Amino acid sequence: MSSDDLDLGPAATYTFLPSGTLSPTETECDDAEDAEDTPRGYPREPPRDPRGQRAPWAGRDDVRYGDDQEVSTSLAMAKAIDILGGMETAGACHVETKSVYGAVIALPQIARSARWPKTMFWLTLRCFLFAFTNYVIQTMFVYYIYDSQTNMNPFGGQMHLCDFASHVAKCPNAPDCVGPGGEEIPNPGVLYPYDIWNTRKFTRDALKAMFPERAEEIMSKFDPGEYGVESYYCRLICLFIFMLSIADEFQNIRDLGSLLYNLPSEALPWVQYKPPTWASKTHIKTINGVSELDFVEFRVNGMPRSWKLFNILFLLLPKIFIWRMLTKAGVQFLMETAAMVDQIVNTTALSFVFTTDELILDRLTTKATHYMMDNLKEYEFFSQDPYEEESDRQALERYRQKEFTWCFFQRDSWLMPRRLVWSFVLTVLFLVEYYYHNCRKTEDGSLVSVDMFYPITPHLDIWCFIMKTFAYSCDVQEGAFWSMPKVSVEL
Repeated sequence: MSSDDLDLGPAATYTFLPSGTLSPTETECDDAEDAEDTPRGYPREPPRDPRGQRAPWAGRDDVRYGDDQEVSTSLAMAKAIDILGGMETAGACHVETKSVYGAVIALPQIARSARWPKTMFWLTLRCFLFAFTNYVIQTMFVYYIYDSQTNMNPFGGQMHLCDFASHVAKCPNAPDCVGPGGEEIPNPGVLYPYDIWNTRKFTRDALKAMFPERAEEIMSKFDPGEYGVESYYCRLICLFIFMLSIADEFQNIRDLGSLLYNLPSEALPWVQYKPPTWASKTHIKTINGVSELDFVEFRVNGMPRSWKLFNILFLLLPKIFIWRMLTKAGVQFLMETAAMVDQIVNTTALSFVFTTDELILDRLTTKATHYMMDNLKEYEFFSQDPYEEESDRQALERYRQKEFTWCFFQRDSWLMPRRLVWSFVLTVLFLVEYYYHNCRKTEDGSLVSVDMFYPITPHLDIWCFIMKTFAYSCDVQEGAFWSMPKVSVEL
């Protein structure tokens, strides 16, 4: 491609000036006074970044814009940035093509579009069965995690880990340097996970009961150690990694809500036969090596209000419930894990629970379902028509004005790492929730477990499990079986 092929306007000569921008027009963010004082078409002082250094694109006075390679590169980037950025900003309605949740949305609409043929009816029924199976599996996973934390652990005498020994490098004589047994923690050598610490403590107490006359000697020579977290920062990293998967599922929930809200509430077709019209089908099949199936288009489209309501009640709300419960249970599970290796392993295990919907779709559905989901196109909100009609000169001028500047515009909002921000925000929120419900602050600034009580029932009550979505506390027996020993520590 040469510069003669481009619509750059009559008698227009563009040159890369030392400023790194294209003359003769000015950028929107230039100072108004400089714009008036500098003659149009003349170089300015090379732009500088906020630290006073030359901008990375400055100093290009040796390259004329009419050069074929420079024209092609700049024009290609101008069009790609605006179109791809516009698609990212405007968004699109799409379903999770790798999840059984997406199949439950798409297949009924495809079947509806085709007036419910027998084959699609049974494929849809299968997807509902698989979705129900996924609900049961994920819910039971979460239930047993909660049952272990709220019932089994207290019956085993376990208190919340909170920040016991969280900053052991500062011990002794510092906050969080006294363990739940009331002993000061001098170094990491006395730290154990709860099961090991409880066994050592039980052995010491059994010896005292068997030899009461030697109780003082046993207490002085038998040190069971203390229960505390091995690495506070490893625990935070594992929590953040867990939140990355949580944030991804959170985005899926937002996308589902956006789809149900923004799709037209009309019974529009999700499947159509679209053979090309520019040539005969036989010719196209011969040249491109395609088949009749390639002319069948599956696309997200309008959905009747009745189906939207159905998907809200039986898909969106259960999805929110499972996300909320697994997130809360997972955070507490990781915060109650003392050993570093166990924290890493548990993070991987918790992340697996959110993939069961993908596993079910991958292993249990038919090839026909896979094909329809893999070829399902999005419902785009972004239109490329304005860019199809603009001239090359307009594209290059916009490229110069918007890209070669330190100013940020509304069109640049998609450059923000939103999922990373959501991951940080969710990490902080659920971390605060854990400390608020399970820990208390002592006079020396330590964060220790709240008083512990035995549950009323051997296993977690189903109604209590459901109400935990709203941070509801289950009924417990009277009289705490553990309270933080009162120990004075010199700071």
